Amino acid sequence: MKKSQVPRYMRAVNAQQAEEFRRQTAAGEYDLDADEAWWRDRSQILEDHGYQLRSRLRPGWVPSWQDSDKNPLFCEDSTGRCTRKVVDAVRQSDERDVAVMNISRDSDEREILDYVMEAQRSSGDDNHIAPILETFEDDREPELKFYVMPLLRKFDKPPFVAVSEILELFRQLLEALIFLHSIHVTHRDCSLGNIMMDAPSIFPRGFHPTNIATDRGGVFSITTIPRYKATGPIRYYLIDFGISRIYEPDEEHLYIGDDGADRDIPELSDDVAYDPFRADVFILGNILKKHFIPMYKNLDFLSPLANAMTAANPLDRPTAVEAQKQFNSIVRSQSFVSLRRRLVRKDEVKNRKSVIYEDVGILLDAALYPVRVVIGFPSQTIGALRGLIKPKSSKGKTA
Repeated sequence: MKKSQVPRYMRAVNAQQAEEFRRQTAAGEYDLDADEAWWRDRSQILEDHGYQLRSRLRPGWVPSWQDSDKNPLFCEDSTGRCTRKVVDAVRQSDERDVAVMNISRDSDEREILDYVMEAQRSSGDDNHIAPILETFEDDREPELKFYVMPLLRKFDKPPFVAVSEILELFRQLLEALIFLHSIHVTHRDCSLGNIMMDAPSIFPRGFHPTNIATDRGGVFSITTIPRYKATGPIRYYLIDFGISRIYEPDEEHLYIGDDGADRDIPELSDDVAYDPFRADVFILGNILKKHFIPMYKNLDFLSPLANAMTAANPLDRPTAVEAQKQFNSIVRSQSFVSLRRRLVRKDEVKNRKSVIYEDVGILLDAALYPVRVVIGFPSQTIGALRGLIKPKSSKGKTA
């Protein structure tokens, strides 16, 4: 882009600032870090298997703002932030954004991931474990195996708006845990940091792989639409089997070790064996108990489930299947209106008119837009709403 074509706000405000940008660049403030350099040095491996890294991570990269007065902050290639284990890339056959992960071929994580991947294929269902699109090995890295996944995003960005959105998240997480436990795998770290989202329809202009506050181009602020208006599926996935374990079908469920992000598990120990499957249930219940219920006034109806899943005695906790049954029962006991209301933060201060306006808006959208609903919500109000407002479209699944 020529200087005359660069918008004024994307350029240095004066000669002094332009000189400062040049000084910062020359001083290495925008240089690749060690993790980025590792992937750059293996970019040809990815290219040979059909995947291309961003321009910043390719050999011979020259900053796009060099020898100009452009502000680096408005240049996509000024942003790094990959890790040694995972990098974003583009699949060249269809320009799909993906994530490429490398794992040691001799590691337990590789064995578990391959086992889970095969079980997913055999089941033919969406089990809410991050899907693997392709794997490949290369003689240039004889100790590594590469896994290609969809480019996912943290599950809570953008923030949740309606009660039903939290319920859909938790429904899918329970399904993920049920699937893993059914194939005798305990995750052991199914906490907030390992929950991701795939929801292209709520990001009309996409999102940047590393600067997630911006759109796909990496410069302008991201545009989002609420989940309850999504025209496509919203899928949540568990990731990371770094501390997971496979058990034989007839093997006793015992484990010794206190690793993992959730430090609240009462039985966690480096000395005394415990059941990691029961600990998985605790971790999921603790997400409700510590992250969601304390934040929102109208999620208190989930407290009995959260309390059961986080019981101090592991034997008092439900299994993942039993937790799902309790979840479904609790949800079915609520009215359509209460489940479709906006989330009300416990610390928020709003006038009554504003609250009513927002609630009505969400309820109308629930009637006007095709919404993916898996659990039936019994209600006397749904018929009245649908009698007043006919859906714009009959495509997709409806309540």
